[in-house]
Amino acid sequence: MPLNLSYDEICARFDRLISNGVIDYQPNKPILVVDGGMTFSFHLAESLKTKPQAKDAPETKTSLTHVVNTQPVSFGPGSDIANGHPDICITTVNDTHYLVVNKFPVFRPMLLLLTVDSYRRQHEPLVLEDIEAAWSTICGLKDEHYVFFNCTVLAGSSREHKHLQVIPAPGKHEGYDEGFKFFPDDDTAPMTGPSFVHFLQRFEDLPEGVKNGEHLLELYQRLLQQARDVLDLRTEDVPCPHNFIFTRRWMMVIPRRAKEFHGITANGAGMMGSVYIWNHDQLDAWKEIGPMKVLAGLGLPKGE
Repeated sequence: MPLNLSYDEICARFDRLISNGVIDYQPNKPILVVDGGMTFSFHLAESLKTKPQAKDAPETKTSLTHVVNTQPVSFGPGSDIANGHPDICITTVNDTHYLVVNKFPVFRPMLLLLTVDSYRRQHEPLVLEDIEAAWSTICGLKDEHYVFFNCTVLAGSSREHKHLQVIPAPGKHEGYDEGFKFFPDDDTAPMTGPSFVHFLQRFEDLPEGVKNGEHLLELYQRLLQQARDVLDLRTEDVPCPHNFIFTRRWMMVIPRRAKEFHGITANGAGMMGSVYIWNHDQLDAWKEIGPMKVLAGLGLPKGE
């Protein structure tokens, strides 16, 4: 069921956390770059430079299941995500996830969905509870938001505690140029799409639309299997590096083969063209290589 969330209260809470110095947010004017017919929106947020990063340790299904948390305050004994202020946590979703404010925001607001079970790990694929919590959240917010999930460090994850990110959707939100759209929603984008392999399910193409959470999970698992196949991952014991993007109209899975390409990285939002950077040198590096070439290097180039 969609959440009955007060969007105005979420934004007010976000602003209080800024005033109290709990989060560092500065409005940013996006820089648009067009490459290969795809529009990229670069967002400069200097606070990202201080964001903790996950280690490039090998990931297995059993890793970190008995981690001992060393942070003074976090979201559970197995969590590596700090919870240093009572206003960080907004609510509990379906008794399975915490909806919290992202301490390193690029947009206003920027939220996380954390598993209540703090031992769930970011290299694990999404399960029914994750999908239902994400759907409840994006359907319950007044203004349109989308969800993305970075599965494994190769796909851009920075924390081990399993979480999804909830972001304002492109459009009239603060931080976006109205000319920017995700390529599935952009009628001017090339029919061939971007330069990297991706698997898309539009909900309007479903004969009966979206039925329920189990149906959404089935769709995700089908796309995920396609990603596993193209990455030649033949055993379920090996995590599948991928980005998952989820809107009210479609979902997408993007297989990933690299965390960085010539020193450049991107998360799920970046693979959709909404790129987070913390200085102009990074923007110059993207331009020098070419954004489409970067995404193909982080994912899988079409035709391989």
